[in-house]
Amino acid sequence: MILKIALFACAAAIAALSLKKTNEHISLLMLMAATAAIAAFVIAGIVNAMGEMSEIFSFTGAGSAYFAIILKCLGMSFVAQLAADICADAGYNSLSAQMIFAGKMAILLLSLPLFKAVLEVSIGLIQS
Repeated sequence: MILKIALFACAAAIAALSLKKTNEHISLLMLMAATAAIAAFVIAGIVNAMGEMSEIFSFTGAGSAYFAIILKCLGMSFVAQLAADICADAGYNSLSAQMIFAGKMAILLLSLPLFKAVLEVSIGLIQS
């Protein structure tokens, strides 16, 4: 899977570099389309693996709510990084940095119930 993605990414980068000399806007659009295609391919792989991840969580006894939080955090990180990379490729590095920061803050806020659960388990272990 990774070899196909790497070859596709290299081919898209080479094509975009050759187009950049003549038409920079088309080159950027081509890179964005290639990025979206790779993202779709990766997301399809993640969807296929979700069944196994759900099974692992059922063995641990953790609630499905925690599994959902982890999946949401994974999705947020992927979307934030993708948006930041597109901004950076377009030359807007400060916007890219802010996108990364916003993604980190969203993940932190979403994962607060996980921190609370870990803290409750830790306190329970210390008290017993």
